[in-house]
Amino acid sequence: MTPHPGMRSLAPHGRRTWPFAACLLRNLGQGCRLALGLPRPRFTVSVGQLLALLALGWACALVADWRAAEGPLRVSDWGVATEAARAYWWLAALAIIGLLNGGPGRVLPVMVACAAAEPLLWAFWLTAVTALPALSSRMTWPWQDITWWIVLAWQVFILARALRLGHPRFPWRIPALAALYGASLYASVEYLPDQALLVPTDLSATTPPLDVEGTYYAQAGLLGAALDEVGPGRPGVPDFYFLGFGAYADEAVFRREVVQVRRIVGSRLDADTRAVILVNSPRTLRRYPLANRSNLEYVLHELARRMEREQDILFLFMTSHGTEEGELVIDFGELGLNDLRPSELREMLERAGIGWRVLVVSACYSGAFVPALEDPRTLVITAAANDRSSFGCAHENEWTYFGEAYFRDALAGGSSLTEAFSQARAAIESREAREGKEASRPQMSAGREIEAHLARWAASR
Repeated sequence: MTPHPGMRSLAPHGRRTWPFAACLLRNLGQGCRLALGLPRPRFTVSVGQLLALLALGWACALVADWRAAEGPLRVSDWGVATEAARAYWWLAALAIIGLLNGGPGRVLPVMVACAAAEPLLWAFWLTAVTALPALSSRMTWPWQDITWWIVLAWQVFILARALRLGHPRFPWRIPALAALYGASLYASVEYLPDQALLVPTDLSATTPPLDVEGTYYAQAGLLGAALDEVGPGRPGVPDFYFLGFGAYADEAVFRREVVQVRRIVGSRLDADTRAVILVNSPRTLRRYPLANRSNLEYVLHELARRMEREQDILFLFMTSHGTEEGELVIDFGELGLNDLRPSELREMLERAGIGWRVLVVSACYSGAFVPALEDPRTLVITAAANDRSSFGCAHENEWTYFGEAYFRDALAGGSSLTEAFSQARAAIESREAREGKEASRPQMSAGREIEAHLARWAASR
């Protein structure tokens, strides 16, 4: 294979003709040398090699989407279009930078060099997003954001090294071109649409009919097993009891979120042995009780019996869609579940006799829960105002916007319940402004007694 005439110094010395696959493997190895800062990487440059390397990059993107999704998947037409748009943007940026760095003969070699390093970057990213979530509850920094910035800086470093190849001396325009490249990558992430290449298929045609009767008969056993795992609190001092409620079965983000919040709250608030979750999901019918109104009221009464009511604190987290009328949507297909009004939740809490409460509701229009639930002994936090939508409830997401900002980043990072809200609200406002979304305006109401009681809990740890 003949090296590109404008960049012979990027081609391997010795033989000029290599089998295509051997050239591709060699270019990938040289891409690792380039990315790791090792000396004298040399590439075989051709349009065919560039196309093959781009195809490998798409394959890595498919692997990343496959890892993040669950169940049967299909290729998304919209995902292919958005991925192509990112590829065109990236190639256009490299073309402009190559032209500025020496003319048309510099364009293709720089593209090949940067594309050859991409699989190593993907390997690093996939390793990070697989390994770090298990450690996130013990970290005091937003690991995913920092990892993203590391990858961005690494890409800029790779581009700078690629521009340097073939120059006997260091051209001082390289830092400016590398900065331009970094700005282009940042803009592509911030302003181009984001859609996965692989998305869940419509399960309605492949999932067997729900056994409605068997599902309801199973509830007594599931509730008993869940409550049997609730351990005792410490006598004479405040303890947290956690109840998670993931109420919408057709989108897995709510199940993922309630499970992850249980882990974070269990770790941060010492409630790991005093936790119950109710979830609507086809995947967990035999593992967790349903998130419906009757199970919610039953578990509230049972937790109240185990709590020291003048000391212990209920942490109730609810995540689902919300209606413009202020109701929390509770849905599981043919099970025929009913939505929950804020006044009904207040009545359940009062009948259970739970005095100290931290209530977090993540849903559109969830601000409607604030006036119904605010109380001197209650901290109420909602993901949106009563006339605003919240965001991030796509099936393939790990978190909603609010869950990610409040629980994953702020609370898991060591902030108090109220400090975490302030940090999350600022992060959400910034994200929504960048993405051109109408502000969701998260809400918080802290009763005059609950803050002092939370301070007593912190002092008792």
